[in-house]
Amino acid sequence: MDVARLLATGASNSDIAAELIISPHTVKVHLRNIYEKLAVNSRTEASMLLVSQGWISVPGVENTADLTDANGLPEPLPEPLAASSGTPFPWQRTYLLLAIIFSLGVLLTPVFARPAESLPNLLSDGDALALGRPTITDLPRWESRTPLGKARSRLMLVNLNDTALYAIGGESVGQPLSDVDVYDLQLNEWRTATPLPRGLANGAVAVDGSRIVVAGGTTGNGGAGVEISDELLIYLPSDNSWNQWGRLPMPLAGASLVWAENAFYLLGGWDGQAMHDEVWRIPAGLEIVAPADWQVVARLDGVRAFAGALVVANDIYVVGGYNGRQELRSATAYNILRDEWRELPDLTTPRGGLSLLYDGLAIFAVGGGWVQPVDTIERFDPATGLWSNFPSPIAGEWRQLGGAASSLGQLYLVGGWSGSYLDVHLRYQSSFRTFFPSTKKDDGGTSTPPQK
Repeated sequence: MDVARLLATGASNSDIAAELIISPHTVKVHLRNIYEKLAVNSRTEASMLLVSQGWISVPGVENTADLTDANGLPEPLPEPLAASSGTPFPWQRTYLLLAIIFSLGVLLTPVFARPAESLPNLLSDGDALALGRPTITDLPRWESRTPLGKARSRLMLVNLNDTALYAIGGESVGQPLSDVDVYDLQLNEWRTATPLPRGLANGAVAVDGSRIVVAGGTTGNGGAGVEISDELLIYLPSDNSWNQWGRLPMPLAGASLVWAENAFYLLGGWDGQAMHDEVWRIPAGLEIVAPADWQVVARLDGVRAFAGALVVANDIYVVGGYNGRQELRSATAYNILRDEWRELPDLTTPRGGLSLLYDGLAIFAVGGGWVQPVDTIERFDPATGLWSNFPSPIAGEWRQLGGAASSLGQLYLVGGWSGSYLDVHLRYQSSFRTFFPSTKKDDGGTSTPPQK
């Protein structure tokens, strides 16, 4: 009746919708019902019948119906319109079906429109669209060093005692590599070391001071033949040898491994079926590590793989990553001694497949661009708890690269994927350190040697 009263005034469907705070489509449905019940075919017929029967009144329009009975007494009010039988008309069924199909289409379009991350795409760049070598912008503080002997992505890179970088495994042309290359930080030269027992990509790596430990990763023939490993390997630089140290709690790729408080911590990862949020721990003193030796000591704020992780003091920082649907911008820190998490400000841009580095003063999130272009590098100051950013020499996409930092305020970025497998080796002077000599006198009045 509300629609009918406005209809009789000559209001349009849009006017009626605005007045009753409903949609124009709902107005059309009400009008169809009114026409059906009144057995009319137009707005004019409906208006005339409603007014003539006295069901509505319009200022200036007289009711032509005889509203008195034979004795001249007023007719009783008309009976209300008969209720609908509840059985929808054929056109109503069609309208409902079309509305459901339209609604499902709107809801599902974002899901199907989002690029799907199949297993090969998640674990290999072999099927990625090759666009050619990217442009490397010459920026202040950046310097090109001797490139890798073989272009690769998904490699592991560590700095061993500020003397050498170890580039371990990776992928080239869709195939996991067993290559281990050692870069002398003083001579600016690469040399080869004992290769891995088999080709390995997407692994996690950490150093406990004198040994290099590699956890998980992918092996196999590349593409659909990729297999996820549960091996824990250890490299002894003293005799240039690799040995199997044990097994992970499950096969994992894209996990993170850090060394802190005389133990290794394994975070997140992808097991081939699902992403993980566990933080596992094992003490370093075990001779052989069994799956049961790993203890879950905490959980991340959500499942993720291909995140950046490192240790500063007693905090494990976890930044970015990929959760199976999208790249992440979240950053958190886990205090080992207090067994508690604290949230950090988010990254400006989501990043998956990044490298997270600490130069002794600040934390740097380098690379990403798996789904969304990344043109910057982000710097986190632990003292202020704030992120800042500056231009990246490789813009748009630079992911699955190797990264390591030195105690002299230098970042080393090696390889990765950016339209093709990269052999680049860039060094960034993240800070400048000056050492001032100081002297102090002992009780006898003599000076001690200068101190840094």
